[in-house]
Amino acid sequence: MNAAIAEALADPRIGPVDEDELAAEAARWDEVEVDATEDELDEVRRGRPIEWATQTLTQGEVLDAFRNYCRDELVDVEVLESAPSRLALGWRRERSSIELRAGFLFCQRLASAGPALLLGPIGPRAAERFLEEETLRSRVALLDLARLEKIAAVRSSVFVYFEWFLRDEYGVKILPEPAFTSGLVERGIISLGMG
Repeated sequence: MNAAIAEALADPRIGPVDEDELAAEAARWDEVEVDATEDELDEVRRGRPIEWATQTLTQGEVLDAFRNYCRDELVDVEVLESAPSRLALGWRRERSSIELRAGFLFCQRLASAGPALLLGPIGPRAAERFLEEETLRSRVALLDLARLEKIAAVRSSVFVYFEWFLRDEYGVKILPEPAFTSGLVERGIISLGMG
């Protein structure tokens, strides 16, 4: 089964969905090339290789390193929950999560307790979807560790800490996904004025 569909069906936060709802949601996102059973999902999410790294690295290892960094180095960020593919974090009263995903089906349902940063492959339909839906933009951010690009309009101090961690630990900078940024400008949502 397609890993994104298996992931959506296995996630209790998404809730029960019927076949038609699942098919409609899958048609709105980019196709996920990987197949997986429910038992293989964490392996698929965690095992995605990061090719820019100087050593062999997976996105699961990056998530684990950030969890350890939060626990050991950051006095103002608290690890509230840690699972193989998900961190729930607190900064003051703010609650945010960072999560590895095979796909982004029903991703708006993953941000019920606070903003969600979802790490996974960003395709062209993701930018379109986020441009169309303001409520999605205000609750969920996407970050593709392999491409070092993000689709993000949501504010979260934890997400800023994550980007600083990537810069300081691995020497990489996350850039806005170009189609999303140009779409925001075209729609007048943001301006890229000089000055």
